[in-house]
Amino acid sequence: MKAFPLFLFLLIISLSFVFATPPQLPMIVSGDAYINDNLAKIGTEITAVVNGEKVIEIETTEKGKFNFLLQKLNEGDVAKLYVDGIDANQNISYKSGDFKQLTLKVDKSYLFYYLGAALILILGTGIIWKYKKPKKHGKK
Repeated sequence: MKAFPLFLFLLIISLSFVFATPPQLPMIVSGDAYINDNLAKIGTEITAVVNGEKVIEIETTEKGKFNFLLQKLNEGDVAKLYVDGIDANQNISYKSGDFKQLTLKVDKSYLFYYLGAALILILGTGIIWKYKKPKKHGKK
């Protein structure tokens, strides 16, 4: 009779292993990122968004190369991918234990940066011109 509590304890422990679900494997996503047909610079942000919520954000550590894990999602959830905040027009469907090799391409307009630099140059030239004292030419 003394063995019954031990038997019951071992039975409960063994059943808990039978009914426990194994942990979900992450999905591996890897590939190359291009901005304006050039490999993305080191430090370029790659972002995955599921249902409007950012689930991962990583930076390229090698020129144009990225690797990340998607995990703790529901099977079939769709992740939308971004390169430096620009929609890469690439979606992936989450599947536990899957591996995806991708090429992400975006076009980034630098017009805003050029216009900003031109404005600074014009303003700087105007300020210098306004405060520059004219040289007086004449005889003593």
